[in-house]
Amino acid sequence: MVFRQLKATMRWSASMATFICGLVALGPLSHAQEKVTFPSTDGDLKNGTPTAISGYLYKPSGPGPFAAVVSIHGCDGATNDKGEVRPLYGTWGEVLSQNGYVVLLIDSFQPRGHGSLCALLPVFSRPVLPNRETPMDAFGALNYLRTRSDVRPDSIAILGQSYGGMAMMFTIAAASLPTAVSPEKDFRAAIALYPNCPPVADKDPKWRPRQPMLLLMGEADTATPAGPCKDMIARAREAGSPSIEAHFYPDTVHAFDHPNLPLAPMTSQRRPDGSAPMMGSNPEARADAIGRVNRFLASELK
Repeated sequence: MVFRQLKATMRWSASMATFICGLVALGPLSHAQEKVTFPSTDGDLKNGTPTAISGYLYKPSGPGPFAAVVSIHGCDGATNDKGEVRPLYGTWGEVLSQNGYVVLLIDSFQPRGHGSLCALLPVFSRPVLPNRETPMDAFGALNYLRTRSDVRPDSIAILGQSYGGMAMMFTIAAASLPTAVSPEKDFRAAIALYPNCPPVADKDPKWRPRQPMLLLMGEADTATPAGPCKDMIARAREAGSPSIEAHFYPDTVHAFDHPNLPLAPMTSQRRPDGSAPMMGSNPEARADAIGRVNRFLASELK
């Protein structure tokens, strides 16, 4: 299956060509125009003093106001050792801002003195947790965006990739809305790309989202397998959750939405037998995911 993905990355399909032409028509992709700082809502963990969280802001041209998206990075952190936003996470800020959304990529790790945490397993042994600090940072980002004159305060979604997708699922869980956040000030929609679902199910067996959700995963992803997520989604639907749209890409591995990542093993996730999950771009799946995310946001953030 992985070999088919490698073959797919070498094909220049008509749909991919159309997508690229669309980006050219919009102009060159932007980098984060602004680095911002805002308080997390983790004051109760910090003796009343919240962590000052860094964020990377991607903005459309024009005064707005615009709908917005809070974006959560994976276990390697939002930035590399040089302080540059990793392409895997910056790509959504670039693409979505080109389509009229303000995007705030939060950094939950560096402000707390941590780089990549991928090698620290199990997940709940890490110093920054997907069900504790990161959701508090996401609500801090939500509060910050609601104060901006270029953001429509009632039209903010949340997106997460890998660890960020897992943290996003904790953030939007039905029973997890902080008492300080009224339902009308909550996130309006949620997008998860290849989240790690078993830790969520372990902590919250009756998990279901508070808002409509889009889930995108690769069928050949062995880092965060699709099967447990399919089971969670089925249970949530049976429990009467808001709409959950899910799509699973055949022959597609982890980080398929990266703009240009050759197929390679995830060495930080190496198993006792020496094997490791694969990660790498799939241009066709990436183009399809971008289309689905834009259609979902246009529908939910009217």
